[in-house]
This record gives sequence, structure tokens and C-alpha cells, in this order.
Amino acid sequence: MASRALSATRAALRPHKSGTRFLPPTIARSLSSTPKTLTPSGPLSARSSLVAASRPSGAKRNAAAAAFVPHPVVTPAKDGDELKELFDGPYLAPSAGLFAGQEGLFTYGPLTHAKALRPLTERTLLHVRAIVERIGRAPTAGPTELRLVVKNLDRLSDLLCGVIDMCELVRNAHPERAWVAEADRAYDRLCSYMNELNTHRGLFEALVATLEVEHSPPLSHAERQVALTFLRDFEKSGIDLPPERRARFVELSDSLLGLGRSFLSNASAPPVPTPPVEIPEAALKGLPPHFVDAVPRVKGVALVAPGSWESQVIARYAPQGEARRLAYVGNARADPDRVGVLEKMLAQRAELAGVLGKGSWAEVALVDKMAKTPSNVWGFLTSLADHHRTQAADDVAVLARLKAQALSGMDKPGDLPPLYAWDRDYFSERHVQNLAPASLAPLAPYFSVGTVMRGLSRLFSRLYGISFRPATPAPGEVWHSSVRRLDVVDEEQGTIGVIYCDLFARDGKPPSAAHYTVRCSRRVDDDDVRGDGLPEGWDARWGPGLETEGDAVRGMTGRYQLPIVVLCTDFGNDANRPALLGWHEVETLFHEMGHAMHSMIGRTEYHNVSGTRCATDFVEFPSILMEHFVKSPSVLALFAEHYETGRPLPPSLFENHMALQSSLAALETHGQIVMAMLDHQYHALVPGEAVDSTSVYTALQERVGVIPPVEGTAWQTQFGHLYGYGATYYSYLFDRAIAGKVFSTLFAADPLSREAGEALKKRLLCWGGGRDPWEMVGDVVGGAEGEAVARGDKRAMELVGGWYVK
Repeated sequence: MASRALSATRAALRPHKSGTRFLPPTIARSLSSTPKTLTPSGPLSARSSLVAASRPSGAKRNAAAAAFVPHPVVTPAKDGDELKELFDGPYLAPSAGLFAGQEGLFTYGPLTHAKALRPLTERTLLHVRAIVERIGRAPTAGPTELRLVVKNLDRLSDLLCGVIDMCELVRNAHPERAWVAEADRAYDRLCSYMNELNTHRGLFEALVATLEVEHSPPLSHAERQVALTFLRDFEKSGIDLPPERRARFVELSDSLLGLGRSFLSNASAPPVPTPPVEIPEAALKGLPPHFVDAVPRVKGVALVAPGSWESQVIARYAPQGEARRLAYVGNARADPDRVGVLEKMLAQRAELAGVLGKGSWAEVALVDKMAKTPSNVWGFLTSLADHHRTQAADDVAVLARLKAQALSGMDKPGDLPPLYAWDRDYFSERHVQNLAPASLAPLAPYFSVGTVMRGLSRLFSRLYGISFRPATPAPGEVWHSSVRRLDVVDEEQGTIGVIYCDLFARDGKPPSAAHYTVRCSRRVDDDDVRGDGLPEGWDARWGPGLETEGDAVRGMTGRYQLPIVVLCTDFGNDANRPALLGWHEVETLFHEMGHAMHSMIGRTEYHNVSGTRCATDFVEFPSILMEHFVKSPSVLALFAEHYETGRPLPPSLFENHMALQSSLAALETHGQIVMAMLDHQYHALVPGEAVDSTSVYTALQERVGVIPPVEGTAWQTQFGHLYGYGATYYSYLFDRAIAGKVFSTLFAADPLSREAGEALKKRLLCWGGGRDPWEMVGDVVGGAEGEAVARGDKRAMELVGGWYVK
């Protein structure tokens, strides 16, 4: 799925959020995909994925832009071989020359070593403070300066977020501890300052004055959208609160950053290893002897570390239900410390809502989302739950019947035993084995990483006239030898951005998939830096910053800093052959590339509405839409071929695998719905209300779930999205409904249609967050239904719910 991690509230000046891949785990499973970004709330908060600049500097960059020729449209049979070679070839051997050099990380000149982040942070703060003072003086400085307030607020946001977002990538992906430590330090310092700015009266009053004045020329549509976004976000940050309550807002916001970091660390960490899970040796009967012999034991009792590989094997494959139960409970055991962190985070969010005069955190979080209100979200989710529960119960009955067959004397339909959480994976595996033909070949040999990347480039060339061009990183530009750089090239506009692909697993790297926007698009040639009032040589002590002269882009007025994004996955690799992807991994790569293309196509003049800087319940739409494309036979025909023989993927093989994938789909979907409902209930707590996260989950699962909760467990501490997507986890389901409708509207007849691709690009993707998403979706859907959706009211929510049910 993306974004990607999300900020505590949507904010105009905010670190950019990472679009993190949504894995559809069930309530009975642990979550392994968690949002990464811990961002402050308010108008000045960063929110997106991380990307820093990576291209030649100064005159070289300008010359390259001027000399670039349009990239021709190429035929699918011939293009992209260099991409296949880039990703399917052997790793570069790690060497000091790769990581050390004059270019610096992302070709940012100052970032040649970890401690360079310290002077960069100080320089950024010094410059930002100068802009803050300038904006504060604007109401009395004359009409010209007042006219620049929106631009200067956007510059202010970009300066802070440029460093914060880059640090977010570093602290999640960099293999060296020194870099991670320095990135943490810079991130915390700048986010804390950003929280202060979120309640800065001078910035707010200058913005209000700007909107009250008739300007000549008047504010453009884009400027007004940015200004209104800032205004709304200042109000969400309690700008009108008395000083003592504003101070409490900042205090709680800072505290939530720390709690969020602890919560995410806990969510991605294995369970506490002690005490070990004790499993009677007899309960391991049926597992391979060599596996059983390798498990430590004392006096006939196997001792298994919770969360270990052994415990996961037992939980999934042990024929004896008691072994599965013990392993499951150990893997999801309630840890009071971890539960305490979650519940303190939920309580402080509720308190923060009270400080802002709201009834719950959900009210705060949803005010600028498509859904708008908690009641709209709850109505959407309950309608889905009501529709899917019966189908999910049917899937449970299928698995229960398999369990009955495995238990002596319980093979009649009326005598089905209960299906427990620890039964689900085991009997799901049995169910798939029963459905799968014995001769069914695997899909993975048809999907090497290089083959899929080539297919993505071919698809985007067909739809948008955009393709990928491999580029060799400069010394010091990337953080690991396996990271590949792609320049994104538009056939008419030339180079429009950079994607770094950090796709392969390594020790210490987070296991989940994510899209990081290290840098957003923004027009820079009209920046009035001299007006900031900084003296000549003001930054001599600190060195250069991350600002850029910008690139000329054909068809666009002025010069722009181009977007830079990073895609992170944890695909396995083999030294003797290309990395081969299972189907879920293929979907994951398409999903994350959907976020990346939103960043590339949604280039605007303003940082705060560029690319994926849009409503949380819209940001997953472009990535989920890509999951529809990858299942299309005509799209698969562009690239799916055997890595050794070159033979295309047989359609019948793919169809058989998709039939297996869709089995038990209702149970998976219902699990997602229950998770979204749980997130909503956690964030519907009123200020001061006691928090018992386990009781809330247990009651919800008993009411709408189809598999009973398990006493002694607290899987909610592994639900990492509760931080980044707090009160907005419904977004994945919501955007899945929109993506299905848009795909059927534009691409049902021809998924490779350039006309449909241009319509999607011009009506929706190119706007980033600069247009109401309801209006964009309505524009694509068209007709009377499109007009109704464009209103964005309760009826529009009901229509989207209907799309999902269909």
C-alpha cells in the first residue's frame, strides 16, 4: 500500500509521510509492515516519504537539463533490457569508494559523513528563523511582502522538511549506526522546532492578513489552495488557544513523537524472548524429525523463543493443535510494557484532542480527510462489515470442515469444531494444498526483479510516456551497494525526477516495504532569498545547505527542484541467480511504484501540495490502482517471462495461481475491516477516558469478528499502523474502492490505453494535493454518479462503499 508513514495530524508544513505497503494480515496474525515516519502535528509538520536530490550540481546540472533530448516512445519488445540487467545482475562488492566521495549522500554536497548533519541542522534552523521573522513582519511591510507570504511559508516548510524527510530515510535504511544516530538527533531537533511553529501567532496572523487583501495579480488557484491548507492546519494546531493551552499542545506533540517511536520499535521487534514457550515434546509429533531434534528441550519439554523462526514454523505447520496454540500465544503474548506504551499514546492523543476542543482524536484527524467525520468512517466500515461477515464466516466453515476431518469422529457438517486463531494458518495451508494441482509450477521464475522493473517502465511508457533510465550513482551518493538509481524520463519534458531502489534484504534493514519522498517538487527560480535579510556569508560557519538552483522542465515556466523518492523492500537475493519474486512481492513492487509515480507526475509549484502530499485517505489510491494493472493479462504480457528460458508466462498457470490467491479472500478482507474498526475505536476515546486496548479489541472481535480472540495475547502492540495511520486506517479499504471504480471506468477495455492514461494523469495525478480529491474522482468517474461523488458528502461516502461491495 503507502505513504506511506503518516503525521499525527495532516499539516501543511510537515515532514512528508512514507507510503508504507499495506499487508492484509488477519486478526490472527502479527503485522510485519509498519509505517516509518514519526512526524509532528500541525501546519509545520513534515509528512511523506523521503527523498533528497541526486543529480549533477551547479552548471553541470543546468547544462544537462538544457541539452537533454526527448526520450522516444519505445516498443515493449525492445525497451528496458538495461533495467533487467541492472536489477538481475550481481551486487557490486561493497567498497569504501562507493560510500565515500565528494558528492555526498543523494549528491548533497555537505553530506559526506554522518556528523555533517549537525551543521546542516544548525544552518537550517538559522535560515528558517530568518524566514519566520520576515513573514511576521509582512502585514506591516507593504503589499509586495504580503503577497509573498504563501510562497515564503512554503519555502519555510521545504527547508525543514528537506532535512527531516531525508533523515527519516537515513534512520530507517542506512546500515551504519553513526548515520542513524545523527539522523535521529537532527530529526528530533527539527521536529521539535516545527511543533513550536505550529502554534506561532505571527505566522498565522500574516497568513490571515494575506487572505483578507485583494492582491494584484490575485492569488492563483494553487496559491489559494496552499494558503487554505496552512490556515486549516494552524487552526487544527490550536492557534487560537490561550498561551498555556498552546504550550500544552506543544508538550503533548513532542511527547507523542517519543511514544510513537517506542511503539513502532516495539511493533517491529520480536516478542520478549523470556520466558521461552514450553511445548511438550509429544505435541511436536508430525513435524519433520530433523526440525524437532534441533529444538532445545529440558526433560521432554521443548523450549522455543517467542517470535523465533522455530516458533513460527510450529504455529503454522504443527499438526497438533496444542503445539500451535502454545506457539501462537507465545508469539502474541501480552507484554505490559508494550501495552502501556500503546495505551499512553492513545490517552495522550485523546488529551490532545481535548486541548483542541475536540471530542476525540478521530475528530482531529479526519477534519481535512475525504471522509470528514468519525460518523462517516464508522458508517462506511460497518456497512462493509455487515456485507462481508457472512462470506467470511463461510470461509471459516471451510477451514473448520478441514479441522473436523483431521479430528476423529468429527466429519459431519453439523459437528464442526470451533476454529481458533492458531488453526487458521495451518488449515489455510491445507486448503490451498487441496485446491492446487499437483503439477502446478511456481510463478516466481517468471518474475525476476529486473523483469518486473522492465515491465513497470514499459507500462508507464504506454500509459504516460514516462520511462526509467538507469544511472550510475556517484561516489557517496547511496547508502548501500545494492541501491540502484533510476532517472525518470518524460518523452516530452525530459528528466522529471529520481527514484532510488533499495530493494534487497540485508541485516538490520526493516522488513516492510515503503515509499519515502526525500524531496518534493517545488518551483525555486522565483525564491526571494535576499529578502530573508541574512547578511553576506551568513552560512560560512555551517557550510552549504540542501537548496538547489532547480532544473528547467519543458512545458513548465521557471525552474524546479525535482522530486526524489526511495523505494524500500526486503526481497531475498541469491548470488547464483537473479532475485525471483513471489506474487505478493510483485504486487508490492507495483504498489510502491504507484506512490513513486504520484510523486513524479504530481509536480507542482508548491512543496506542500506536491505528489503524495494529499489527504491520507486518498494517498493510497494511486498505489492500489497499480495492483489492478499487474493482474491484467495485457500488462503481464509486457514483461512476465521465465528468467532462464525467456518463455512468456502461460496464461493458464497464472489463472490457476490467481484462483488459489482468491480462496479465503472474504476472510482476509473481513480481517482488514475489523482492523480498521479497531483503529477507529481506539481513536474515538474521549479525553480522560480510561484506556484498555485489549478489552476494546476483545469486545470488537466478539461482536463483528469470525474467529474468537485469544486470552493472554495483545497482538495490537504489533499493529504498527496505529501510529502513522491513527484514525485513518480505513484509508486502505476506502482507496481500494476508489481504485476499483477508476480502473473499471478508464481501463476495463484496454489497460494499456494511452488516452485513458492521459486522462488519469491530467484529471487526477498531476494535481498532487492541490485539488479536492472528491472533485478529481468525480471528474474521472463522470456522469451523474461523478457529479454526486464530487460533492464529497454523506451520499458520496455511501457511493464509495457501494463500489467496494460490488
